[in-house]
Amino acid sequence: MMTGMRRTIGWLAAAAVVTLVFGSLYIAFQQSGRRSANVAPAAAAAAQLQLLGTSAPAVPRVELTPDSGVFVIVYGTDDNPETGTATLHGVLPVVPSGVLDTARRSGGDAVTWQPEPGLRMAVIARSSAGKVVVAGQSLAPYEATDTLVMAYLALGWFGCVLVLGAGFAASVLLGQRQRQPGIT
Repeated sequence: MMTGMRRTIGWLAAAAVVTLVFGSLYIAFQQSGRRSANVAPAAAAAAQLQLLGTSAPAVPRVELTPDSGVFVIVYGTDDNPETGTATLHGVLPVVPSGVLDTARRSGGDAVTWQPEPGLRMAVIARSSAGKVVVAGQSLAPYEATDTLVMAYLALGWFGCVLVLGAGFAASVLLGQRQRQPGIT
């Protein structure tokens, strides 16, 4: 009986280790993907900061959608948008005032902004001379990749647990056969 208990504990420990490994891999991949979504907006914000105070050429505006690319919006000292490359329902969108306040207080902020359901953006905010430059891009492609990574890792986890389960079952069956008289 003690051998069966040891076998069960060993199997449960192995299953727990496999689960922790695959869970840790998912968290690492998810965070890496989410942080990489900040790279292009950070570059766009830095470029726009260099243009503050100059007469930058007019840029056509695009509507924010899950498929829209990188956008930049400049907010004045009154937190109202002054100029930008993206609109939401035809008007320059307003990010939460906390993002602008944090950017002014600490020099910058990086958040996930959801201006409306189904529309999530990776947003970088940088301040200069009382103004705040906000740059962002849709998280849709990153979230699609995240879902795919989760599916692959779930399949890998399931395969590992299946192999562990088969090994456990084989061990139990072999143990029962060895206890039967006349079987070697």
